[in-house]
Amino acid sequence: MKKISIKSTWSLLIPAVLALMVISSCKSNFLDRRPLGRFSDDDLAPGSYDGDVFAAYALLRADPLNNHLYLGIHSFRSDEAMKGSSTSDGSNQEQMYDDFQYDKSNGGIQEYWTATYATINSVNRTIDKINSQVETPTPASMTNLAELKFLRAFSFFNLVRAFGRVPKIDFAVTENSQSNIPKVADVNELYTLIDADLTEAEANLPLSWDAQYIGRLTKGAAMSLHARTYMFRKNYAAALALCKSVISSNQYSLVANYGSQFRRSGENGPESIFEIQAYFDQSQDLGIIYANVQGVRGAGNWDLGWGWNTPTSNLVNEFETGDPRRIETILYSGTVDPLYGESVPSEPTIPRPYWNKKIYTDPADRTTWNNRFGRWMNHRIIRYADVILMAAEAANEVGGATNTTDALAWLEQIRARARGGNAAVLPPVVTTDQAALRTAIRHERFVEFGMEESRFYDLVRWETDIAVLTAAGKPYQAKHRLLPIPQGEIDKSGGVLIQNPDYQ
Repeated sequence: MKKISIKSTWSLLIPAVLALMVISSCKSNFLDRRPLGRFSDDDLAPGSYDGDVFAAYALLRADPLNNHLYLGIHSFRSDEAMKGSSTSDGSNQEQMYDDFQYDKSNGGIQEYWTATYATINSVNRTIDKINSQVETPTPASMTNLAELKFLRAFSFFNLVRAFGRVPKIDFAVTENSQSNIPKVADVNELYTLIDADLTEAEANLPLSWDAQYIGRLTKGAAMSLHARTYMFRKNYAAALALCKSVISSNQYSLVANYGSQFRRSGENGPESIFEIQAYFDQSQDLGIIYANVQGVRGAGNWDLGWGWNTPTSNLVNEFETGDPRRIETILYSGTVDPLYGESVPSEPTIPRPYWNKKIYTDPADRTTWNNRFGRWMNHRIIRYADVILMAAEAANEVGGATNTTDALAWLEQIRARARGGNAAVLPPVVTTDQAALRTAIRHERFVEFGMEESRFYDLVRWETDIAVLTAAGKPYQAKHRLLPIPQGEIDKSGGVLIQNPDYQ
């Protein structure tokens, strides 16, 4: 037995982190890896602050960053997903995220805000600690700072997309009053911080890690996230340059079988760039709730979860005839699914025609761990296919014959992998017309990333959200791009924090 120790330097961490981190266990063969936040002293590089950094990683497993309310913000608001479950179960969340009746007192946005700022505060305190204790930066300390800067940039990018202008807390908070500051005057202040943090991460993170650190952040992860932020700002030239760097690094590749990467055995594979790591077995639970809240809500063996976040017919109908990705994305009620040969009940406890297959768990794993709820499943955040399609989109937007040729080639990589050698489906896109190619790339993103929480923010950045969501029957307006600031935060601020204009 090897004890997982908590160093004395962790004494300032919030209790929730300590609850996640203090465990005792034998070594496990689970995927031949241990999730970040579950390491012993033997794993910590001499002179590093790895232990403190792993505590920040552990915060990514918090429920509000993976649960049904997270999915409300990132998924239900799109045309590919709906709340799911029963009408009576969380009807206020359906009104909030499916029907766009935004409630500034909604518990989901409060939890999301609190959890995200908890990660930011943990990061800031560790950055401050390293800077105060390390007179001459070492490779280890620079790597640790780079990881922390990535996590801060990731957190602020989530906040700015969800709420717009928010307080820029880029310093260590030791008293609550220190964080009671106004929102930034312009979102560009937040993007300036995001750019600086990700530039530092790109410069100091390694291309890869040894096997015992699988899932740890890399240079490719920083460049990929940075490209996402540029795409959101329509800075296509900058995004294209970063995507090209990721592609030319030769660190990633598309897996041959599209669906395999969403299985437990496919976690942290060659297409994985950034995943929230989970661990669960009979003796300990460092898992996440992500698969649990989306599992089929049935009875007996089919009691797989809460039944939230279910696909819409819009998504099902978007797939081209014969596209193999549809059966890897959609789990159909009343059918025998070919993956594990299980008969999906035609009328589960909550009758829904479709379920998210990308979080569907292996029945053998459920038996092994005597658990049906998939807490061992990682949450995929960025995969290499996203880099390729961002490159294609950015190249098409920048324009020019060479970029058009490149965009078509990148688009074909995605479609070729999807067709799996079947030339009868998914014919290559050959148009060189910019508008037609734009439409083809946007379609490809829709089906390639179905149920992966990309769709809503894609629609927003393309400014097609109003047309698409109203056509889908949703009472959507431009103001719904941003959520209200949680009213609890407004109240606590005593007038310092001002509500978003449309919700005052």
